[in-house]
Amino acid sequence: KELGIREPSQLAFVRLKPNGEVFEESILEYNRKPRTANDLSEEAWARLERLLFHYADPATGYLSRALPFREGEADGDYDHLARVLEWSAGGAREDEAE
Repeated sequence: KELGIREPSQLAFVRLKPNGEVFEESILEYNRKPRTANDLSEEAWARLERLLFHYADPATGYLSRALPFREGEADGDYDHLARVLEWSAGGAREDEAE
């Protein structure tokens, strides 16, 4: 017996907080407007296409940190390659060996 096309009744984002709290939030509503799973998938696909076209341009550089970060945080996967510690500190301090 074939069921046909089915639309999920709920999609959730589960947020895990550092203190151990867990929050579940529906992602089928945005700004108090209901959306369908199909709408979300089409939007996600369109955003992915825009991102791929953006990075397909040879003039587009690749950022090691595309999002702002907290002061003093330098433990990202590529921070050692981007020399984040050196750039964020403004160079070597007097008490450090160069």
